[in-house]
Amino acid sequence: MSVLDGSIDGENYLSCTSEDELNSTDSSFLSIPSLSDTLITNFSDVPKNFNVVHLNAQSIPAHYSDMLATFSDNKNLHAILVSESWLKPCLPTTSYSLPGFRLIRNDRTGIGGGGVAIYLRAHIPFTVISMSAQPPPLNSAEHLFIEVTLSQQKVFLGVYYCPTLRFNYFPSFEKLLEDFTSVYSHIVLMGDFNTCLIKKDSRSSSLQSILNASNLNILPLNATHHLPNCTPSLLDLTIVSSSNHVAKFGQCSADAFSHHDLLHLSYKIRPPKAKPRILLQRCFGSMDVEKLRSDAENLDWGSILSANTVDNKVELLNSFLEDLYDRHAPVRAVKMKHLPAPWLTDDIKALMHRKASSKCRYKCNPTERNKDKYLLARNRCNKACRDAQRRHIHESVENGDPVKVWKFLKTLGIGKSQHSSLPRDINKDSLNQHFSSSSALSGSTKSDTLARLSSLPTPNYSPFVFSQFSECDVKKNIVSITSNAVGSDGVSRNMIIPIIDVVTPIITHIFNFSIDAETFPIIWKDAQITPIPKKSNPSSFSDYRPISILSFLSKVFERLVHHQLNSFLSQNNILNPFQSGFRSGHSTVTALIKINDDIRWGMEKGDLTVLTLLDFSNAFNTVDFDILLGILSSLNISPEAVGWFHSYLRGRRQRIRIEDSFSTWCSTNAGVPQGGVLSPLLFALFINGISQTISCSYHLYADDLQIYCQSPPQKLHNAISMVNSDLDKISDWSRCHGLTVNPKKTQVILVGSSRLKSKIDWLHLPPISFDGVNIPFADKVKNLGILIDTNLTWVPQICEVSRKIFASSASLRRLRNFLPTATKISLAQTLLLPILDYADACYSDITEEQLNKLERLQNLCIRFIFGLRKYDHISEYRNKLKWLPIRLRRNVHILSLLYSVLFNPSTPTYLKERFIFKNHPDNRPMRSSQMRLLDFPSHTTEFYSNSFTVTAIRLWNALPVNIRFAKTAIGFKKQVKEHYLSSILQ
Repeated sequence: MSVLDGSIDGENYLSCTSEDELNSTDSSFLSIPSLSDTLITNFSDVPKNFNVVHLNAQSIPAHYSDMLATFSDNKNLHAILVSESWLKPCLPTTSYSLPGFRLIRNDRTGIGGGGVAIYLRAHIPFTVISMSAQPPPLNSAEHLFIEVTLSQQKVFLGVYYCPTLRFNYFPSFEKLLEDFTSVYSHIVLMGDFNTCLIKKDSRSSSLQSILNASNLNILPLNATHHLPNCTPSLLDLTIVSSSNHVAKFGQCSADAFSHHDLLHLSYKIRPPKAKPRILLQRCFGSMDVEKLRSDAENLDWGSILSANTVDNKVELLNSFLEDLYDRHAPVRAVKMKHLPAPWLTDDIKALMHRKASSKCRYKCNPTERNKDKYLLARNRCNKACRDAQRRHIHESVENGDPVKVWKFLKTLGIGKSQHSSLPRDINKDSLNQHFSSSSALSGSTKSDTLARLSSLPTPNYSPFVFSQFSECDVKKNIVSITSNAVGSDGVSRNMIIPIIDVVTPIITHIFNFSIDAETFPIIWKDAQITPIPKKSNPSSFSDYRPISILSFLSKVFERLVHHQLNSFLSQNNILNPFQSGFRSGHSTVTALIKINDDIRWGMEKGDLTVLTLLDFSNAFNTVDFDILLGILSSLNISPEAVGWFHSYLRGRRQRIRIEDSFSTWCSTNAGVPQGGVLSPLLFALFINGISQTISCSYHLYADDLQIYCQSPPQKLHNAISMVNSDLDKISDWSRCHGLTVNPKKTQVILVGSSRLKSKIDWLHLPPISFDGVNIPFADKVKNLGILIDTNLTWVPQICEVSRKIFASSASLRRLRNFLPTATKISLAQTLLLPILDYADACYSDITEEQLNKLERLQNLCIRFIFGLRKYDHISEYRNKLKWLPIRLRRNVHILSLLYSVLFNPSTPTYLKERFIFKNHPDNRPMRSSQMRLLDFPSHTTEFYSNSFTVTAIRLWNALPVNIRFAKTAIGFKKQVKEHYLSSILQ
């Protein structure tokens, strides 16, 4: 049944609505064309011009359905300038995109409302040239100006919005025009200037005087702002530099959005034609797998075995795979389409038109009867839209492949926010050069460093040599990689898995041949780089992050090498014990626990802690090849293995890929390969020796280095002197190894109790300095993802957790009435709870008030899942989810980590040594040892009593004995959770 008939699939969408009442709407208003039809008609005869509209949206989120209905079908519209976007940084762009357009935003922050945005056709090149500061300064309007390239000409396109009549924005507006009118011969500026040009007052005179002085023209319009029972005003303006280039312009009512008219303009400059995006893809889903395997078995794989070089072997393998899949899954051109919202049917568009018509009638004649008719039409339309969206989302997420479900949810703006895409006119070659690595080492410095490495004594353990890879290990590693990304060789996981039993012996042979020949295949050294913007509207190359796509088989090979090398390093205890990056059993949480417990122990002894966090600039990409190879040799890596690593590192190339276009290839002369499986381990070896220069306590997490020194307030000068001495040594080491520490990003904090800090003579305290740059003491620092303040109160950390929860839940709340409950549970557990859980074992001493705040954040997740109101009780619903209250949830995390520390051999020794099972002094078994009880460390203050060490022991010893004897970590965590659940249900 049609939506217009009031029901879909047997559901009554508006049982209280009278069809007769709705149909009694004056036919003269229903006969008015919809805004979409009006714009299509306006631009139908000028498709080759640059066609622009301005809309005062009064909330894109609130009117997103109307925007889809109004603009999705108009192929001749090129830009939509929006005032009062009401977007916030926490709302992802993907949630409010229009098909075929790119959304450029300048969101208002700090206060509600406001904001400006531009929807620009995705195929039109642009550059952001100016945007107003946020939050806006007093008496300042909001603006977003971009440069677009049309017919080889640079055109200024901008939207301007003044929030109130009280703002004197004219001086700043005049300065903006002075900056740009001399640069651009074509200017199109539209917006809500909140200055009525119908009135002959000082504001209108000031605005007209500024525009006249800039040789800009205001196109004549009627009143554009229509409030009920008020005199209409002309607030929305279209301003151009050349009236001769205006083909047509005008205004039309936009009652679905606001009391402002929509402005439209057709400017006589030809925009570029939209080229359909064509992707070349293999269709794996429709191939006959049995026939594929049969053909694969009949191929002459023996020719690969007899090839002379590893490069020839890989080329033959790729050729066989390509020929095989050209027959069974040939490459086909797939045309990518920008589809409008599937739920936006013609029936729903008709309801939207009826709503707008009813609103228009009510605006013209504001009687109670017309108001009631408008409210009925609005409610019916809104409910039909909600239910259509709900049905569409349910059909897309229920009983679907999890990968496809998550891909669909990302299109709704759920998940990690994606920043704007790259401008099409970006110089890919220059960006590639920016990403390419280079070493800053001088020749003499490198020679001295290499000489020192070669003079080191040979270690007393057996050298590392590669062992042959087995087919079983190769197959296991192929299956373990789940990414379907395709490298420059064109071989993907989807091409290996269907015939894995056939090709595994061949791949194993190539891997083993490679290590025997000490040669890494050339074709596997090439990387495709996808630049990802770090922020909205990037303005420089440093605003992009390179994501490398390497060959699939290269990643399999690196995994096997990584396993052998890592086993050698572990057996001989080569890696620094205080390096927690990219090591099994180690994590940022274990590193944070170590540092925070050390700080607490200092407070226990009456000491202050000087903590310095150092920032290495672009560390992974500036590793010098020769020095890395010298380090490998000094660790007793065999010459044959070093030769293979030499081949692995050198001769690499990369190129930028943006959609279907590429930059030229660029060689990399330094740095561990971006995206390589081996890269983190090789970097850990490269930086391994830095600790030999440090006298203070320290910790490493990959390239994050922190050093700290403790002393009583009276001897703080000595502690700072030790820190400065270590910083000098770190600077010398970095210079000799080609790394650079950025003093401007280095942080220092002094942590201790308020009583101890009150004894500091701050006026005579010497500064912390690095390379001649003084580093001020901070009130708080961000350390591996958590905020630490000077008193260890955790107030900044709890505030940051709260901010992240509310920001991450913004896109979820918008869809809370559309998603199935099972999907909402999955989203909460994936996107929200990890924010609450991260490193919560590090701050077990937070106050009851802070715990209650975290409890309310968890309750927010529960309310989202079940659609509860603010004051609804949630205990019953939390029990349905089998979630623990935040206090007990944190206890489970602490105990689970402790279990791993006690029984997992990979967990760090710096934590293992803190926990000792009780035993008799003469090592005779005691009842307590047979019950797996832990010894309490001696302490006298609350500072250390609240440490992870003491808290974990206290919780462990309080567990039932059968739980303490759990055989696996998974079983232990399950029993602990059930133990706590039973305690709150009793």
